[in-house]
Amino acid sequence: MRLKQKQFVPFMVVVAIITMAVIMFSSFNFTNKQHQRFVEDVAESDSLSVMEMRVIGNDGVIQMADYKGQKSLLVFWASWSDKSRTMLDEIQLLQNEQDSLAVVAALVKDAEESLAKEKEYPGFVYTDGAHFFNYLKVPGFPSYILFDEDTKVLTSNIGYEKGVGYDSLKVWFE
Repeated sequence: MRLKQKQFVPFMVVVAIITMAVIMFSSFNFTNKQHQRFVEDVAESDSLSVMEMRVIGNDGVIQMADYKGQKSLLVFWASWSDKSRTMLDEIQLLQNEQDSLAVVAALVKDAEESLAKEKEYPGFVYTDGAHFFNYLKVPGFPSYILFDEDTKVLTSNIGYEKGVGYDSLKVWFE
């Protein structure tokens, strides 16, 4: 079947709309599968608490198991990301209210030289989190994993929305 000249443009518009809809659906579906896979991997992993992360600024290493006996939060972030900074601000507010919360700020997608000498969040332990981030195949940042006193995963989150660093975490301390 051959299209007439006047039918070609409307036909191409329809094809473009259908193609755009398929691409959007596929993108959303892929993103949802990534998030679901991350949550499942975190829930099933036994090695999260013992994976070592190098502490930035010295030669030491830490594990989330080092914080056994208190709730701990592993936050994946980047120094150049405004959403990361906003989430860290909220988490610092929560940490100020909860003496028993240990925060490990795992820097990803960033060079550690980008950190200022004077840490903006002095109560946080800064680590090189790139290896851990890649191991977990975290689909985005800022992201976090909250551990209980026995280093079992309580919850995790990917991305930033207003309140996700404070309101969503605060319920675990009530």
